[in-house]
Amino acid sequence: MKHTTHNFGENGVKELFLKLIHKTTPNGFEHLMYDHIPGAQADGYGNRYVIIGSKPQHLFTCHLDTYPLDDDLGLITSTEINIIDEGSIIRTDGTTILGADDKAGMTVMLSMISAGITGIYGFFLAEENGLNGSHFAAMDPLWNELMQDVKAVISFDRKGVESIITHQRNERTCSDDYALKLQAEFKKYDLDMKRDKKGSATDSYSFFQMYPHLQCTNISVGYWDQHTCCESQDILHLEQLCKAAISMQWPIP
Repeated sequence: MKHTTHNFGENGVKELFLKLIHKTTPNGFEHLMYDHIPGAQADGYGNRYVIIGSKPQHLFTCHLDTYPLDDDLGLITSTEINIIDEGSIIRTDGTTILGADDKAGMTVMLSMISAGITGIYGFFLAEENGLNGSHFAAMDPLWNELMQDVKAVISFDRKGVESIITHQRNERTCSDDYALKLQAEFKKYDLDMKRDKKGSATDSYSFFQMYPHLQCTNISVGYWDQHTCCESQDILHLEQLCKAAISMQWPIP
């Protein structure tokens, strides 16, 4: 399979994000994203993963599917996106979703992979259909073996610009101590992140259900109004988050 190599120089994050959101990729069309993931392997469900470094202590996650909106015939399909670039904000013409949920998270993880940051990188299918891809992975013996040394699961999949999720579905999934350590690291790169107890479930929650001893959190990647045709992306936040993610001291103790 041919893989895309990314250059994260000036404007590189924005250019990558724009490539990833060229089309919507609802469940069943995630394969359109595969060529963007260098060195990826597949599990039995079709999820993709990349492993960098020895004995990684973090699983970083995003999902490849976008929220399904049907067309005039009631069909779920991949749709071209008419992108409106307003400089610091990226949105659509209002006829489709943007897909920043979760192509923004994918952008962060591809930036980290390009920089060689140690970790397991999970690119999951069917998150919008009920966390199906990550639920499979959390119960899969292959992933159990891959995650022997993992201490935290970090999903780059949260609206806004300031959340470090400590609770999902009203359950504590991440300790305040770990969230505060993440907060301090992000602060070094001018990101003012805060603990947030109001998280809805995303892929890290699947792993919390199977591995409740892990720190499982979701991080704001700068999208707003997800699941609607008003969806937008704060590209400045995404650029700052990518810079922080490749510069931070991993693993977080």
